[in-house]
Amino acid sequence: MRRFIRISLTLCIAAVVGFILLLIAAIHAYHSLTDETLIAELEFDRVGGQQYIARLRTGDFCNEESFSVLGDQWRIDAQFLKWRYWATLFGLESHYRLERFEGRYRDVGEQNVKPTLAHGLAPPSAINIGGLADRLGRVNFLADASYGSSTYHDIETTQTYLVYKSPTGIFTRLRLRSSRQVAGEALSVEVRRGCAEEPGVVTRAAGWVNRTVDRVD
Repeated sequence: MRRFIRISLTLCIAAVVGFILLLIAAIHAYHSLTDETLIAELEFDRVGGQQYIARLRTGDFCNEESFSVLGDQWRIDAQFLKWRYWATLFGLESHYRLERFEGRYRDVGEQNVKPTLAHGLAPPSAINIGGLADRLGRVNFLADASYGSSTYHDIETTQTYLVYKSPTGIFTRLRLRSSRQVAGEALSVEVRRGCAEEPGVVTRAAGWVNRTVDRVD
């Protein structure tokens, strides 16, 4: 009997630890949400009438992703996760995660009949935090709210679009797109976090857990 109790207790502890690891990995797929911060840069090159190649930089802005875009506007979506007040006392800040990038048409009639194309931006996640919070209902003691925020703008190949996040949502600012450097001109460099920096232990562990669960599914 005692052996059965020990085995049962061990299995329960292992299950709890496993769930906590999955939860930490899922939360780590989000980013801390504190002040107004630049989270993405976008530039566009036209390849057809309403067809573009979008060049998107996020994170540490060291890597650039290219996406096909259909339409005359672009849109980017993010999911926000706000914790209950008491959780913030333990340092659990609100978070955001970029979810989707797509083109759209300014005219609603064109939107309804012309082809569209959307791209997922969210990394694989072991647990859908927003969905879990909704399913738990009154039993949910951590998440206060999970909601989406979007920003969109007309596409101009002469502009660089700067996407910022605030404590409540995302918005866009514009900057004239930099042209290629001309010989003899001074080089202007914006200093950001070093691209060669290795991710931390928690980041690598969270990524491994999420990728492993994604492959299993």
